Amino acid sequence: MAAMNRPKVDSISLSDLVELALSGRMRVPSFQRSYRWERNDVTQLFDSILRGYPIGNVLVWQRPAAAGTVLIGHLQIQSEAVGDACWVVDGQQRITSLVGALTATSDTVDPRFRIYFDLAHDKFISLPRTREPGRDQLPMSLVLDTARTNAWIRARTHLSDEQIALADQVVAAVRDYKIPMYTVTGENDHALRDIFDRMNTFGKPLKSAEVFNALHSISGEQKPGDLRMLGTSVRTFGFGELPEQTLMQSLLAIRGAKVDRDFRNEFVDDGDRHAAFIRTEMALGHVIDYLRDDAGIPHVKLVPYALFIPILARFMATFGPPRGRAAELLRRWIWRGAVLGVAPQGNTVGLRQGAAAVHTDALASAQRLIKLLPVAAPWRPDVSQTRLNRAQAKVNILGLLSRIPRHLSADPDSSGEPIDAAQLLEAGGPLTTIVDDRSALGGGMANRLILPPGEVDDPATLFLSQDFDERVLASHCLDAESIALLRNGRKASFLERRAKEVEAVIYDHVQSRALFGFPDGLDVTTLFDEGEELD
Repeated sequence: MAAMNRPKVDSISLSDLVELALSGRMRVPSFQRSYRWERNDVTQLFDSILRGYPIGNVLVWQRPAAAGTVLIGHLQIQSEAVGDACWVVDGQQRITSLVGALTATSDTVDPRFRIYFDLAHDKFISLPRTREPGRDQLPMSLVLDTARTNAWIRARTHLSDEQIALADQVVAAVRDYKIPMYTVTGENDHALRDIFDRMNTFGKPLKSAEVFNALHSISGEQKPGDLRMLGTSVRTFGFGELPEQTLMQSLLAIRGAKVDRDFRNEFVDDGDRHAAFIRTEMALGHVIDYLRDDAGIPHVKLVPYALFIPILARFMATFGPPRGRAAELLRRWIWRGAVLGVAPQGNTVGLRQGAAAVHTDALASAQRLIKLLPVAAPWRPDVSQTRLNRAQAKVNILGLLSRIPRHLSADPDSSGEPIDAAQLLEAGGPLTTIVDDRSALGGGMANRLILPPGEVDDPATLFLSQDFDERVLASHCLDAESIALLRNGRKASFLERRAKEVEAVIYDHVQSRALFGFPDGLDVTTLFDEGEELD
């Protein structure tokens, strides 16, 4: 492996930074997080430049770049192949903000790049495209161009000498400002990762998944080469978009039980890294198949606890898709954990303990996972929970989905078909309120139907004016008597009746999956030879 030279420390002016971007030599790797800064972050950045404050360092990796479209802020540059491109490792938010604001045009839409210095109020501002700048508001997109800046000032004869001097001060501050830039060369990326990890990042702190992406993404065409590409690939499995944090935890869990370990030196080389992403993609495919087909969870939005996914990924990567008793016990673990709490000591501890329980033998691993759960206590559904950020609400929705709810429509010919749960979750929130009611029952699942957004604006009115067959009503935990209560204006009685039915449906569904009270040891039938009958 080639040696890496010591980082070269230099300073780069903002005009040179813009030139690097426009020439296609400044590249933002695909692993970098999306542009996240807000308008006030950008105006504060320019204010710091005006005041001469430090805004942090920039770290780039100098190496070849293929021809292609370069995206930085609002810029889209068709660049030829470059032998000495500067790949941004740390400083993307600042570079994007500066290049975007200093090259903005009248067609630039993003207000984060439409930055002006207000000479009347002595401050930087951001304006949306729908708002014309005032005559005293100097566009930052002009300041690197002397002729255009002078023309802008000459056209404003109303400016006072103090305002002209202030404009000159702003222009000089931007033109003269330099940012410390560390340039790393060579193919050995270990030092690069270490430098990135140690550098202080100006602006919003990176999340662990973003740090992982920055440290452990593969250059070139290998796919999946980073968490973002992995997520895109996994989304094609039809289970929704897995958060990058979950993807990272899954990859780490597959490679070792201590999922919260220091991942700075996780991989030996690009080959090891690529193999890990491929293995994770395959394992997550098995996880999704199992959750959907065996556990009965049709979409990631309804997974009660995210840590189920990395623990299952470790299981799949170690043993393959579960079969027989192991598959049954994993289903019990998921559903019991969903209602009892799978991580009573916190997610970090729960994830670490769960991953550590998966080793040696599939059946024994499933049994160990069950033993990690809290002692089963009498449980009843909490039908007051309807928000998808709560595990119990997800359990409630899964319970209602067990009835295979059917479409409702004012057109009888289009009613009655089963609702596709995965498509429903992709479309948005799955719940529709039945009646306008401010009571406790009115705010809970008793007053909610599983329906696609916008399919029925006012279910109560629809039930008053149209009859539905028993099969359609039953799929929504309704019957003729409950509809009669609704039509007679007895909302409270309607909600009480439906609350009992909804609670019973959810309870029965959970019990059928969790099997509370059943023994979790070996399946007794495995103790007999094939063909031997039980009395």
